[in-house]
Amino acid sequence: MFTVTASSVPFNGNGCLPPPVVDLVRMANLTTSPHFADRWIEQAKRLDSRLIVGLDPDLTQFPAALHCSSHPIETEDQLEEAIVQFNQIIIEATYDCAVAYKPQVAFYEQYGIAGMRALERTLAYLRSHNLIGIVDAKRNDISHTAEAYAKAWLSPFRSIPPSPNPWQADAMTINGYLGQDGVLPFLEANHNAGLFVLVKTSNPSSSDLQDIPLADGQTVYAKMTHLTHLWGKTEVGESGYSRVGLVVGATYPEAAKQLRSIAPQALFLMPGIGAQAGSLEAIAVGSGPDKMGAYAAVSRSILYHYKPDDINGDHWVKKLKDNVHEQARRLKEAIQQTL
Repeated sequence: MFTVTASSVPFNGNGCLPPPVVDLVRMANLTTSPHFADRWIEQAKRLDSRLIVGLDPDLTQFPAALHCSSHPIETEDQLEEAIVQFNQIIIEATYDCAVAYKPQVAFYEQYGIAGMRALERTLAYLRSHNLIGIVDAKRNDISHTAEAYAKAWLSPFRSIPPSPNPWQADAMTINGYLGQDGVLPFLEANHNAGLFVLVKTSNPSSSDLQDIPLADGQTVYAKMTHLTHLWGKTEVGESGYSRVGLVVGATYPEAAKQLRSIAPQALFLMPGIGAQAGSLEAIAVGSGPDKMGAYAAVSRSILYHYKPDDINGDHWVKKLKDNVHEQARRLKEAIQQTL
């Protein structure tokens, strides 16, 4: 059971964890273009980084300071606050390394309403600091349903009641295997938002379907890349990159090389580095001639590269920040050396 220690974690009067202190000037980035790909490339150049940090809360892996049987979490408010505080600490520790942040929605859905409130607040936190947030939701359906998904995660406003959309992200991952009518609603929901279409996923069994050759000899994943290129070819910004990108597993460097030739204007979101033993070579061959096209999406290897009992005591926040920052810095530098 996930728990919080009363002695090491300061609670406010409502029994909730307070947010960490943040230096707003320190964290604000300098991006100016509203076009997703242009913001992305500007941020990558400013940080000299190709690293995307996942925000995937797994309470069983949280630091001991947030996980002790002597003080169990008893309310949804406490659960929500613990997730939000953990995410904010991760962001503060990595803002000088991360081009963008990628919360995986499933890790919030598993905690019910408290998890979804924590996700909403995390997205708001990213927006308030001009940091790029990608909702990793892999949504899609027929066009009518796709439109609802797109409104939920990309639209700046909600119509009923009229209000800003608190779930708005800068981009999201989608499943393109329903074809064009399942993709257009996401493009139309917000003309500055980005999409990352599943093409060649990082899991071992992706070959069960994605590697099957079609009648013309190309694989299913190559065909999907051709379609994604067509959907995004009119969405190219001044950077030369489209706001329609690809999800390409870093576990398949040969596929990354092939797909870069098919979709030269697409940003590649490349999961699989670290826990899935993906290759930095895949980032290099997928990055294109200007070395700006491919980005490593890393979660577990950064978030939980410690023993929970080692992150405890009066200075646990600093210990966690130092650990996470060091892992992010090492990955950032390793990617740059490979490029």
